[in-house]
Amino acid sequence: MTGEQPHEEIRQSFYLFGSRVLTHILFWVGYYVLFSLVWMKPDKGYFASFYLEFVLLPARLAAVYAMIYVLMPRFLLVRQYGRFLLSYAGLIVLAGLVHRLSAYFFYEKLLFGQADPFFDPGALVRAVLLVNTTVVFVAAAKMFQLYLVEAEKNRVSGQAEQVAVRANRRTYLLDPADILYLESMGNYVSYFLVDGEKLVAHGSIRAALEDLPEGFIRLHRSYVVNKAHITAFNSEKVQVGETDLPRGKGVDDAMLTSLKPFGSAEAV
Repeated sequence: MTGEQPHEEIRQSFYLFGSRVLTHILFWVGYYVLFSLVWMKPDKGYFASFYLEFVLLPARLAAVYAMIYVLMPRFLLVRQYGRFLLSYAGLIVLAGLVHRLSAYFFYEKLLFGQADPFFDPGALVRAVLLVNTTVVFVAAAKMFQLYLVEAEKNRVSGQAEQVAVRANRRTYLLDPADILYLESMGNYVSYFLVDGEKLVAHGSIRAALEDLPEGFIRLHRSYVVNKAHITAFNSEKVQVGETDLPRGKGVDDAMLTSLKPFGSAEAV
């Protein structure tokens, strides 16, 4: 299982039948039916209530998706809190005005032929609050999803991956951080460790590299190095502690992290 799969599984666990589109559709259908029933006024009847929620739904939809797919990734998740708050306030006010406009023209005037003043302060405040409630609810669910994904990332990255190496008739479980480099000798691979120990295992260096996590690169046909232990390098050699390893022509500086090339005092 790759590192991304657990994170994707958490995202998918939020969706019914693993489908984001279906989940969104069912959520809004349920939302529409629930609030049509909750806000139904006996003197106006069910038709008027369902019609009103239908008219108001586009403003809420637009506000919600602008929040979770624009404002949150663009400002909130990158910690631009001031810009997020200003943008959020503008979004809610604008959506509230559209909400009020829809109720005024398409419900009060069209359905009943009469309406309160469009700029009635109480009606505008109610519109803004209703939109805000919907946006906050959906955004909270989205933030909870993002929190779980991030928590899983931290859990996985915090786990020390172990590498099983069969040598000396036993299996050694090595922390990758303790491996300096690998050297291939025919059908055997030697693991050089930070404590000075050397383990010789049967196999190929290509197979050994496949079992190692990110951070290990093949320097040469006979060598794999742990980039975390590189102390210096030049165009021909890479230094790991006091050991010089040959560097293949296909290994560029970017593959050796951001270390600086040798100066005259560091020459291999």
